[in-house]
Amino acid sequence: MQEKELLKKLGAETLYSAKGHFKSSDLRRQLVTLTIWFCVILNIIGIIGVNPTCDKWFAAIGLLGTIALLIWNEGEGKSYRTKHKQAGEIYLSLHKEIRSCFFLSVCSQTEVEELSRKVIEVDKSEKPDISGFARRWAKYSIERKDTETDNWFL
Repeated sequence: MQEKELLKKLGAETLYSAKGHFKSSDLRRQLVTLTIWFCVILNIIGIIGVNPTCDKWFAAIGLLGTIALLIWNEGEGKSYRTKHKQAGEIYLSLHKEIRSCFFLSVCSQTEVEELSRKVIEVDKSEKPDISGFARRWAKYSIERKDTETDNWFL
């Protein structure tokens, strides 16, 4: 019976981590898209013209926003989404193994211990941090009653 409780805890940990990494990737994608559209709109307003002073401000803010976006996505930013997706896939794969073990009655104590060891190894590995907003978004997605996730451990 202790094995089942451990599997439930491991299942929760891995699903929350997987979902958190996927939501971090989604959040970055959405922020980049919104920033691009915001800068485009500002530049279009500047081109159309409201008055000469406002037009210059709109164009300057649009240009600075575009430059900031390029700097933000340079270096580590280029692989930010990829790293989160990779970490999410690792956790999701572990979660599926744990779920299989939970529902199979022939899952031995050594298999449970091996799964626990795998989770600890992944937890210790280098991966990007999940933002607080993405963490809350993932928690909301998991705990609401829809088909987006299989929250068998709740």
